[in-house]
Amino acid sequence: MDGARSVTAGGSLLIALIAVALSLLTLFGSAAPTTPSPAHIDLSMLITGRGAIGGPAVDHLYDPQLLVARQGDTVRLRLMNQSHFRHGVEIMGYGVRTGELAGGQSEILTFAATRPGIFVYRCYLPYDPATATCAPDHDSMVGHLVVIDAEAK
Repeated sequence: MDGARSVTAGGSLLIALIAVALSLLTLFGSAAPTTPSPAHIDLSMLITGRGAIGGPAVDHLYDPQLLVARQGDTVRLRLMNQSHFRHGVEIMGYGVRTGELAGGQSEILTFAATRPGIFVYRCYLPYDPATATCAPDHDSMVGHLVVIDAEAK
């Protein structure tokens, strides 16, 4: 019986050593997590208003009011003006802007998200009721582009 016990003990010890070795390989042998490579992303945004159907808009807004990209991404942003007013959208501090968009027009902006941070986008055209440029609530039409630092953990 003593021989059978020592074979069993030796086998158990061998299995335990193999388990420890595999655990150490898993712990120290795995590669560090890598940062995903930059992507090409397609985003869309509407310039629209809220109000009764068929009636005048009560207020105007960007939909969505928050866009997110990672630093290094190439962004294709399609802006569609669904309001009755002319608008021109600029991402402040990022050097990206559309031309003047009449109601029903759209434009695609393509840019590299090179700097992380939070950037405001808004209409750069001054409100002018005589030419139907922008809207009375021009100052409250604000959205944000968030560019996430690709290196942040």
